Amino acid sequence: MKKEFKSPTFMKMLFVFCGILILTGCPHDEKADNFSPTVILISMDGFRWDYFNKTNTPNFDELIDGGSKAEALIPSFPSKTFPNHITIVTGRYPENHGIVANKMYDPDFDEYYYIGQGSAPVLDGKWYNAEPIWVTAEKQNQTAMTMFWPISEAEIMGVRPSEYFVYDGSVSRNDRVDQILKWLDYPSSKRPRFLTTYFSHLDDVGHRYGPDSDEVKSAIREMDRTVGRLMDGLKSREIFQKVNIILVSDHGMATTSSDSIIFLDDYIDMDKVIMVDWTPVAAIRPKGSIDSIHSKLHNAHPNLTVYKKGEAPARLHYSSNRRIQPITAIADEHWSITTHDYTSQDDHADKYSGATHGYDPIYPSMGGIFVGHGPAFNKGLLGPGITNIHLYEMMCKILSLTPAENDGSIDSTRIFLIN
Repeated sequence: MKKEFKSPTFMKMLFVFCGILILTGCPHDEKADNFSPTVILISMDGFRWDYFNKTNTPNFDELIDGGSKAEALIPSFPSKTFPNHITIVTGRYPENHGIVANKMYDPDFDEYYYIGQGSAPVLDGKWYNAEPIWVTAEKQNQTAMTMFWPISEAEIMGVRPSEYFVYDGSVSRNDRVDQILKWLDYPSSKRPRFLTTYFSHLDDVGHRYGPDSDEVKSAIREMDRTVGRLMDGLKSREIFQKVNIILVSDHGMATTSSDSIIFLDDYIDMDKVIMVDWTPVAAIRPKGSIDSIHSKLHNAHPNLTVYKKGEAPARLHYSSNRRIQPITAIADEHWSITTHDYTSQDDHADKYSGATHGYDPIYPSMGGIFVGHGPAFNKGLLGPGITNIHLYEMMCKILSLTPAENDGSIDSTRIFLIN
């Protein structure tokens, strides 16, 4: 029977009460000697590829020195949170797994998909067209448990992780780590082979203050301490060298400014379109002629590129899904898309000063991170940048799983793996 947790207050109290036991674990026993291949997949939302160099990060450094690191983890387009988290765990481009944006419209369902805590569409498996690795594992009799990961609380293809938490952003970083350690303390017959956890802190800070801010540097150090807590827990259990830690992010971050704004209402009548999504990738549903709206936006602004559906460059893999709108308008790096009416509202005046993501992955600022540490990974290896579609196949190989259909290749990550 699958276990669903909603992080109620009593569980948080239990986390605190058991904190010392969780961190130190049980005395040395069969766990450390009889440990099947295990993957702990950790996402740090918005962790840009160069953040390791911005401040002192002793725990990240230990993982990198003792494992493998890519120059960058290149996101899929659009470089947004849900599309890329789902790509990481399915190996499918967004146009193939179905989540082509954080907010989108499906003409067959005549429904909108949107993210956010408590979002009903996120929990509805009908939106997902690819198999996440926790489903792959469970279907092949390997136990998976997820302490947050986008869509991991949904039933997909009739399967959920053996244990999972419905997302609750108020759960502390320490409690998330401690839950992973608690699961690893399960007896071998119940212990998960695949585990996830997720942290949004760095993305939140990056959006508000920008990637070069002191606040981001402080957040990087906080995340380093969070990973250090996990490492200490694994070491006390004598399993630090027996489990595989994979540290990733979904995208990077680029600065934005209120001086770099594209106002769509300078070029089109906003009453003649439905804006499904806004910036920096605007998804536009014309109420009338698609060609008319496209012709007015095409070449309208030097920092805006506009495509009709099916005309985006092949390298973006953003043409074939029904949830891609008739017109896609993509801002250049550092630019934002909005209207005069929106920015005239008092609470939106400074919205475009800070940083964002979603841009074409060709920009280095959109690059995320990949670090692998454990018995499956080469030590001290600094490899080239890799596209995130390839991680699913890599994780399947580590766990001896037969992968579902995907867009990646094990050859692209073989350099990081032993043998």
